[in-house]
Amino acid sequence: MATHALEDALNIIELLRKKYYMGVSELSKELKLNKNKVFRIIATLELKGIVELDKEIGKYKLGMNLIKLEHAYIKSLDFLGLAKPVIKNLRKKIDETVYIATAHKKDVIYIYEEPARKSVIVNSRLALRYRADKTAAGKVLKRAKKEVGFIIEKLSNEEILEIATIVRDEFYHPVAALSVVAPSHRVDLDKEETIKDSLISSAEEITELLAPAFSLD
Repeated sequence: MATHALEDALNIIELLRKKYYMGVSELSKELKLNKNKVFRIIATLELKGIVELDKEIGKYKLGMNLIKLEHAYIKSLDFLGLAKPVIKNLRKKIDETVYIATAHKKDVIYIYEEPARKSVIVNSRLALRYRADKTAAGKVLKRAKKEVGFIIEKLSNEEILEIATIVRDEFYHPVAALSVVAPSHRVDLDKEETIKDSLISSAEEITELLAPAFSLD
């Protein structure tokens, strides 16, 4: 009985990953489960912070505790330990917030942050999940599956600018995005070029640390 309940809970989490927002009736219909059973499972997941109710639309979405669990897991990956000193040096050089992000299905999750030391900073993305196509980090991760080299993606609006490149492993597979996020007004054309060059240099350095014997030539 407990095994079935766990399977149902995992199925609910997976559906919310795909659909982002769903009500009890929608979940019941999709999973072919009794509404009362779905509500009981949802109530338990909500209590643990795994899902949460969006009161404006009356539907459930994934909660922050699940994102934090994912963050804790990804944080343990070997490459992050090697990358941190490089990321810190990059932040010191450009004095803007630097992130490492990884892909999950159609999303991107920002798993490490070196914040800018300036008085005006953008809202932190650490441990948050975004639609990949809405971020430079997500776009560069998608492109890197088909393209070679340390490619660059840029997304900006009146308030925020993000520039991203790719970190690769010893087999040249993309493993993470390295990005800089800053207020748009603070980045002129000269600084943008500096950020791009510094990002690529740092991504190459991290890649070399992941595979000391691997040559990019």
